[in-house]
Amino acid sequence: MSGEIAQSKESQWHGSHHPWSFRPHAYRWEGERIAGVNMLPLATELRAWMLQLGELALMPTLMPPAEGGFTNPYTANGVTLTLLMSRVINASHEYATSQMQGHSEVDAEIKRVRLYNELLIYSARLCEVAIKQLLYCTQIPESRYERMALGALLESPCPTCKRGGGNKPHLVSLVGTLAHPYHLCREFEHCAMDHMDLVNRLRNSEAAHAGVQRLNIRSVEASKAQLMEDSHEILNGFVHMLSHLKDLEQNACGSG
Repeated sequence: MSGEIAQSKESQWHGSHHPWSFRPHAYRWEGERIAGVNMLPLATELRAWMLQLGELALMPTLMPPAEGGFTNPYTANGVTLTLLMSRVINASHEYATSQMQGHSEVDAEIKRVRLYNELLIYSARLCEVAIKQLLYCTQIPESRYERMALGALLESPCPTCKRGGGNKPHLVSLVGTLAHPYHLCREFEHCAMDHMDLVNRLRNSEAAHAGVQRLNIRSVEASKAQLMEDSHEILNGFVHMLSHLKDLEQNACGSG
């Protein structure tokens, strides 16, 4: 990645922030009694695990919804993606630092590109699912964001203006909208959203669609050294993004 994450330039974000409130779906219900919030702190737990400050214990209760179980569809998806990401992080580190014998130069380079792709893809997908899990708890209609990828969650044309035709629609930021009531707008617009945007662009150009990093056949040691360098860079940026999402999760859980 040639230092792209560390050297990313601050973007200018112009998406407006809309007021919102929690809806009944923000809670798990046992009859008429609130059993708890209808989300799990995905970013909070994964960040703590990555910093070796805690264990990943994210398993949603199997209780049926009528007995206080989760109904947030992004919670179960987020748990799966979080656990997959943890395995990819471990696999990347283990391969980059192993002294495995018998791997050819081609094998090593293919594995480097595969693990690099998975780190990028899951970094973007985890940001998406953590944001959507929070959005599901608000009165913002799910139809607004359910098909959005990370880039559109950061900033996209106002759907009401688009339907009305005429003037060019103004931009809306659903991420900024979530951050707004907690006075985290500047934190997101001057830091977190730039990191998310860069990861999303790298995912789209190098690990999704038709784009991919080229194979560079060299020694096994050189391929592993590049994997170590690239994964370190990706994960440093990712754990920083998680720290911002953690702030949203902690505020939302406290509000609930």
